[in-house]
Amino acid sequence: MASPDVTPVVSVADLRSALDLLLTEVERQHGPDVDLAEGVYWTVSPGEAYRFDDAPPKVTVGDLVDDVESVRELLSRDPDEGVYVWHDLAHVVGVLTRLAALDLPRET
Repeated sequence: MASPDVTPVVSVADLRSALDLLLTEVERQHGPDVDLAEGVYWTVSPGEAYRFDDAPPKVTVGDLVDDVESVRELLSRDPDEGVYVWHDLAHVVGVLTRLAALDLPRET
Protein backbone atom coordinates (compact mmCIF):
# COMPACT_ATOMS: atom_id res chain seq x y z
CA MET A 1 0.00 0.00 0.00
CA ALA A 2 1.24 3.48 -0.84
CA SER A 3 2.37 5.89 1.82
CA PRO A 4 -0.47 8.06 3.17
CA ASP A 5 1.82 11.09 2.71
CA VAL A 6 1.94 10.64 -1.07
CA THR A 7 -0.78 12.26 -3.18
CA PRO A 8 -1.66 10.13 -6.21
CA VAL A 9 -1.41 12.05 -9.47
CA VAL A 10 -2.15 10.54 -12.87
CA SER A 11 -1.24 11.87 -16.25
CA VAL A 12 -4.26 11.86 -18.53
CA ALA A 13 -1.91 10.98 -21.41
CA ASP A 14 -0.60 7.96 -19.44
CA LEU A 15 -4.13 6.88 -18.57
CA ARG A 16 -5.22 7.21 -22.22
CA SER A 17 -2.20 5.14 -23.35
CA ALA A 18 -2.88 2.46 -20.71
CA LEU A 19 -6.53 2.19 -21.74
CA ASP A 20 -5.51 1.92 -25.39
CA LEU A 21 -3.14 -0.95 -24.57
CA LEU A 22 -5.77 -2.71 -22.48
CA LEU A 23 -8.57 -2.28 -25.01
CA THR A 24 -6.27 -3.51 -27.79
CA GLU A 25 -5.72 -6.68 -25.76
CA VAL A 26 -9.44 -7.06 -25.05
CA GLU A 27 -10.10 -6.80 -28.78
CA ARG A 28 -7.36 -9.36 -29.51
CA GLN A 29 -8.91 -11.82 -27.06
CA HIS A 30 -12.61 -11.20 -27.69
CA GLY A 31 -12.89 -9.50 -31.07
CA PRO A 32 -14.34 -6.07 -31.87
CA ASP A 33 -17.65 -6.73 -30.08
CA VAL A 34 -17.57 -8.26 -26.60
CA ASP A 35 -20.46 -10.28 -25.22
CA LEU A 36 -20.55 -9.08 -21.61
CA ALA A 37 -22.72 -12.13 -20.77
CA GLU A 38 -24.21 -10.56 -17.65
CA GLY A 39 -26.77 -7.91 -16.86
CA VAL A 40 -26.51 -6.55 -13.35
CA TYR A 41 -23.66 -6.09 -10.89
CA TRP A 42 -22.89 -4.65 -7.46
CA THR A 43 -21.51 -1.13 -7.32
CA VAL A 44 -20.66 1.66 -4.91
CA SER A 45 -21.28 5.23 -6.05
CA PRO A 46 -18.19 7.34 -6.74
CA GLY A 47 -19.29 9.72 -3.99
CA GLU A 48 -19.33 6.95 -1.40
CA ALA A 49 -16.32 4.96 -2.64
CA TYR A 50 -13.85 7.47 -1.16
CA ARG A 51 -15.68 8.31 2.04
CA PHE A 52 -14.30 6.57 5.11
CA ASP A 53 -16.34 7.17 8.22
CA ASP A 54 -18.27 4.96 10.61
CA ALA A 55 -20.88 3.91 8.05
CA PRO A 56 -20.01 1.45 5.29
CA PRO A 57 -20.86 2.61 1.76
CA LYS A 58 -24.27 1.81 0.36
CA VAL A 59 -24.03 -0.94 -2.24
CA THR A 60 -26.34 -0.54 -5.21
CA VAL A 61 -26.99 -2.45 -8.41
CA GLY A 62 -25.59 -1.37 -11.77
CA ASP A 63 -26.93 -2.56 -15.11
CA LEU A 64 -24.65 -3.35 -18.06
CA VAL A 65 -27.50 -2.85 -20.54
CA ASP A 66 -27.92 0.69 -19.19
CA ASP A 67 -24.14 1.19 -19.19
CA VAL A 68 -23.77 0.17 -22.84
CA GLU A 69 -26.75 2.31 -23.86
CA SER A 70 -25.27 5.25 -21.95
CA VAL A 71 -21.89 4.84 -23.67
CA ARG A 72 -23.63 4.83 -27.06
CA GLU A 73 -25.70 7.88 -26.07
CA LEU A 74 -22.54 9.72 -25.02
CA LEU A 75 -20.93 9.02 -28.39
CA SER A 76 -23.98 10.23 -30.31
CA ARG A 77 -24.76 13.20 -28.05
CA ASP A 78 -24.59 16.69 -29.51
CA PRO A 79 -21.38 18.24 -28.12
CA ASP A 80 -23.40 21.29 -27.10
CA GLU A 81 -25.32 19.06 -24.65
CA GLY A 82 -22.11 18.52 -22.70
CA VAL A 83 -20.15 15.66 -21.22
CA TYR A 84 -20.98 14.80 -17.62
CA VAL A 85 -17.79 13.14 -16.41
CA TRP A 86 -19.22 11.92 -13.09
CA HIS A 87 -22.17 10.24 -14.85
CA ASP A 88 -20.71 9.18 -18.19
CA LEU A 89 -17.50 7.82 -16.68
CA ALA A 90 -19.47 5.76 -14.14
CA HIS A 91 -21.13 3.90 -17.05
CA VAL A 92 -17.78 3.37 -18.79
CA VAL A 93 -16.34 2.05 -15.51
CA GLY A 94 -19.20 -0.46 -15.29
CA VAL A 95 -18.26 -1.85 -18.70
CA LEU A 96 -14.52 -1.80 -17.93
CA THR A 97 -15.09 -3.64 -14.65
CA ARG A 98 -16.99 -6.35 -16.53
CA LEU A 99 -14.14 -6.64 -19.04
CA ALA A 100 -11.75 -7.09 -16.11
CA ALA A 101 -14.05 -9.77 -14.64
CA LEU A 102 -14.09 -11.63 -17.96
CA ASP A 103 -10.29 -11.85 -17.81
CA LEU A 104 -10.12 -13.32 -14.29
CA PRO A 105 -8.55 -16.77 -14.08
CA ARG A 106 -11.20 -19.46 -14.03
CA GLU A 107 -11.47 -21.43 -10.80
CA THR A 108 -11.03 -25.16 -11.23
